[in-house]
Amino acid sequence: MIEIYKKLPQTNCGKCGVSTCMAFAQKVKKSEAKLSDCPFMADIIIEEVPSAGVEPFSNYEQVSDDLEKEAAKVDFRSTAKAIGGEFESKNGHETIRLKMIKSTYELRKDGLYLENSYCMDPWTKIIIYDYVRRQGTSDLSGDWITLGHFPDTASHVKAFQSSAENKLAEAFKNDLPGLKQHCIRLGSIYVKPKAKSDFFCSFNLLPQVPLYLSFWAADDEFDAECKLLFDSNAEDHIDIENLAYLVERFVDELVTWEQGAEDSN
Repeated sequence: MIEIYKKLPQTNCGKCGVSTCMAFAQKVKKSEAKLSDCPFMADIIIEEVPSAGVEPFSNYEQVSDDLEKEAAKVDFRSTAKAIGGEFESKNGHETIRLKMIKSTYELRKDGLYLENSYCMDPWTKIIIYDYVRRQGTSDLSGDWITLGHFPDTASHVKAFQSSAENKLAEAFKNDLPGLKQHCIRLGSIYVKPKAKSDFFCSFNLLPQVPLYLSFWAADDEFDAECKLLFDSNAEDHIDIENLAYLVERFVDELVTWEQGAEDSN
């Protein structure tokens, strides 16, 4: 989705029928829209795909397959230690077990598995395989920064605020207890906050990729506000564009639970 977004004009003009370029990129990723629906992309698409009838970026499954082959070649025992996973060798079969958000995946020599079923989601495979092959060599610094402090992310900040931070602020502006409850369900970890807020917690998106959530509830004077922070060494462990997409999935998990609770009431 981020790769699609980078190709768009990033003007949030709304001419495609969607309010933001990031939301449009998400629709393209889900095959709910075509790049040609953006009036600024029509000429580019004609040049890139003269008669193939296939949208750009349809090769992400091939990317995940290529990364899968690379991941199968790593030394599983040393890699598991480097990435904070669990190594297991049974009957001659090696496995690395690691958790992403709330799901535990198993990396085997023949691919990625979730609950003993082969993982078919190419984006999940891309994120985990890239994390595995990086084997981040630097320790976490303990310094928390926003997404915009990482190199070459200035163009992503506004979209990230809209699709992640503002989305959480809107969903839980009048339901701080609900936010706390859902954070516990997603495995929140207590960390002493460095700034005053109404609620603060952290998560491990991946074993070496922490996310820090700081939330201010709405009151008579101010709207609700949410800030998502990352360890300053996160880029050594995960591609920042993959990180942004992973955070959006995390936010969707929280918001989906909240909407489900409202529907049940």
